[in-house]
Amino acid sequence: MIRTKQHIKSAVYAVCVLTLLGAFGAATAVQQIRGAGADGETESAENRVLTAFPSLRTEDGAWNKSYTFELEAWFSEHFAMRSELVTAYGKLSRGAFGVSSAQDVILGKDGWLYYTPSVSDVTGIRTLDDNEIAHCVRSLQLMDEYAAAHGAEFVLAVAPNKGSIYPEYLPARYLQTGQPNNLDALMEALAGSGISVCDWRGALRSQADDRLLYHKLDTHWNNDGAMLGYQTLMQTLSLDDRGFAAAARTETQDWTGDLWKMLSPTQENPDANSTYDIPQTWNSVGRMRSVDDVTINTTCADGEGSLLMFRDSFARALLPMLSQRFAAVTYSRAEAVPLDLLETNPADMVVYERVERELSDLLIHAPQMPAPQREIVRTPDAPGGGVTVKTAESGQYLRIYGLFDEKYADAERVYVMVGGACYEAFPVCEQELLGLDDHCANGFSLLIPAEAFPADGSVRVDVQRGGVLTAAGIAKPNEVSLRDDL
Repeated sequence: MIRTKQHIKSAVYAVCVLTLLGAFGAATAVQQIRGAGADGETESAENRVLTAFPSLRTEDGAWNKSYTFELEAWFSEHFAMRSELVTAYGKLSRGAFGVSSAQDVILGKDGWLYYTPSVSDVTGIRTLDDNEIAHCVRSLQLMDEYAAAHGAEFVLAVAPNKGSIYPEYLPARYLQTGQPNNLDALMEALAGSGISVCDWRGALRSQADDRLLYHKLDTHWNNDGAMLGYQTLMQTLSLDDRGFAAAARTETQDWTGDLWKMLSPTQENPDANSTYDIPQTWNSVGRMRSVDDVTINTTCADGEGSLLMFRDSFARALLPMLSQRFAAVTYSRAEAVPLDLLETNPADMVVYERVERELSDLLIHAPQMPAPQREIVRTPDAPGGGVTVKTAESGQYLRIYGLFDEKYADAERVYVMVGGACYEAFPVCEQELLGLDDHCANGFSLLIPAEAFPADGSVRVDVQRGGVLTAAGIAKPNEVSLRDDL
């Protein structure tokens, strides 16, 4: 009986989908004719083969559970009326079957939407192991050291995922194990590290029941959540918040959620928000096209102090407050954090802000800053291993990066000796430069002045584990060494 009901439901679903496709058949036919190659295979304007139309059943005859997501991908590439199709398809999926039409969107309770890649943090599934967490901490310490050397206070601020503040609206199938997640592990590892941390998660959780702090249809906090985030950041920096939270507040219903747009790009469904009547006497320096510009510089005659902020999309709602609070602010969304901006644009404060689900950014992009030189005692008789070394020009610097043997993935420090000098490298796997599909715990990356590297020079990599220095290997750039002969 159960199997019969499932078959009926699947058949009804198939009929509905095919009906929807038929409604837009003309648009499809025109585009298919225009894009058909000599061999009859559909190609895009970029001359690449497009996604094939998905099958309702798999090769073994079972129903294709990924059909809806594969169909959405096919829609995305083949239909001229994609937005209208996605919206209609989303309405059908939600209304008739109660399922999401977008793989990255979860339909929660009471109309809440969640971002699928962030759910592991709610369920307590660690995606970063202890070695990777330790590497995150070391990278933050190197950034803090560099900022301090330039007279700036360094603060880490992690914006919580929506599910970390409002997990109760997730579907029941997402069980909360209570096990520590990536952020829990990082906070524990940071204790005693000397890194100043702005505890946004704690502040938001303490007031989550009193008022809505995140959008129901978006991944981000709303302006009330951002205001609390701003206040907490000012407290962490021991600065006056200027009383912005006491400004006249107006409730609005005009926010377009990013998650909703994934489901229904052409259907209006404004989300609740609020506005605060705070002064806006700040100005952007140069042309500011949007709050998502890679670099934004602001000045304010009514502000005090200077701020350098490395941010993501969560800082959009913070920008009006921070730009009004500080006399000068530089915001950067660059993947490789340009910390060396402190050389030309000194700042009193440096804030490294990242959303909780993107903590792995600390493992795949080394900051843009010269590596610190170190004095270490070498151990020539230490066993060697394999090391891959590559180089790439990076402005006035030369980036040296690569991989050492996986058995040294627990390295506490990574030292690179070149041209008679020793530098400490970031324990970062330059995933994109190395052409890897995922990050790993046995990478290193650093910047040195281009002139400091001799044309025919070799690179020696040493790792410190348990306080003991070990030779990982030696090689010339773009070569692989099997052992250390020194």
